[in-house]
Amino acid sequence: MSVETDGSAASDNRALGWLIRFWALAAFFYWLDQTTWFKAAVVTPYAYLSALITAKLLFLLGVECQINGSSLALSGTSFVVADSCTGSFVFLLLAAVIIAFPASVREKLIGLAAGLVTVVGLNLLRTLMIVLLASRFSGSFWSLHIIVGQALIIAGTLGVFIWWARRVGNRRDPSFLQHRRLFYTASLYVAGFLFSYACYSLFLNSPLGVWFKKLVISHAAVILGLFTDTVRRGQVITTATSSIRVIHGCLSSPVLVLFLATFFILPISWSKRFLLYLICFFPLYYLYHVARTVAAVGFMAGGRDANFAYNFFGQVALLKALLFFSIYYWSVIRKSITINRQIIRALLLILPVIGAALLVGWGWHTVAVPFLITLLEVKITLYDPGHIVRLMPVFHAISWLFLIFTTPIWNLRQAAVRGLIGFFGLNLFYGLLVFSILLLDLAPHPWLIKSFNIFLPFAIYIMMIRAESNTA
Repeated sequence: MSVETDGSAASDNRALGWLIRFWALAAFFYWLDQTTWFKAAVVTPYAYLSALITAKLLFLLGVECQINGSSLALSGTSFVVADSCTGSFVFLLLAAVIIAFPASVREKLIGLAAGLVTVVGLNLLRTLMIVLLASRFSGSFWSLHIIVGQALIIAGTLGVFIWWARRVGNRRDPSFLQHRRLFYTASLYVAGFLFSYACYSLFLNSPLGVWFKKLVISHAAVILGLFTDTVRRGQVITTATSSIRVIHGCLSSPVLVLFLATFFILPISWSKRFLLYLICFFPLYYLYHVARTVAAVGFMAGGRDANFAYNFFGQVALLKALLFFSIYYWSVIRKSITINRQIIRALLLILPVIGAALLVGWGWHTVAVPFLITLLEVKITLYDPGHIVRLMPVFHAISWLFLIFTTPIWNLRQAAVRGLIGFFGLNLFYGLLVFSILLLDLAPHPWLIKSFNIFLPFAIYIMMIRAESNTA
């Protein structure tokens, strides 16, 4: 004979109450999702927005697409983001589970926010995948839409609920709320980027900006004249072996906006931030563009593509800045090593790291990429404007090896293991990128490729350091 305790009875009552609340809310939300006014006010506008965002993402991938309301047309195929494809009821069902769950109001709000971000993000990924792949491979629409897409949404929604439910009652904030300082700094940087972009655009179109552009062209010609016979006529710089017209588009660079935005996160007062911003704005513009123009003309004089110089110069500038910040972080902020020792370690790594990176780039360019082209039996060359795709494994190898082997908290064996794992992962990513470009005939926006070139290794490195610090 068994006797039911008060605790088990109370637990059963709570579970029963949760189920009753869930089914009641699910029924209400199902009715709500089917009402005409809710569709007109929420679902249909979101379907239009989803189609618009998908079109923008396709543009970043270099895929031409026409949009009309919630309809997308590409490669002779039309797709409609129907109301039932927005994921609205999936989120409402998740909301019913979370609201009915025995948790505090704050925990429920966190769960709803995480669920909304997850459902919206996965649904956009699902729409992009279906449109891109179904337009390339006829007959794949239904399998992508019904099987793959539905599985993606269901798995993602279930995963975010399990993640949230396990945290209920845990007094610790989720990881994305624990580091408020990090989010504050990131928000400041984004604000600084938007502010700097607006100021930079106004400057370039102002009389002062036009004067600075002429000054850059004039002084670049003077510097080139120190090494070779140079003649300047307006925007045209002519040397003994080449001639280049320095158009105004070549005298603007988003790289400067990224640099200027860092003034917003400096650990000084706002008055000093803006004063330093004003003092550095014009010299940064002048010095950066004079150096870049000289490099571009020098490349052309050597029979190379000037666009390669423009692309290469900006990426190298960003890469050097981020690596210098890494040295500063470990030596000055973390105080794990003296700055002199850190600089010496970096200098000793220059030749072996650059040599290894060039070897990796050569292997991809001469062996691996031609093999993929032969394997896929495609009759196109790899999309590579300004050689930015070809340079990706080189930049990844340089930044990753420098970051790993200048991290003072690891010994040589630990650094070697992490270096090999990351090196393999980054090259696997590059291989998948090249495979996708060739198979789907993509032409990703150059700045998307450049962003991966520079920031991907640093993003992985930061996540690795944070993960190890959290487990320590």
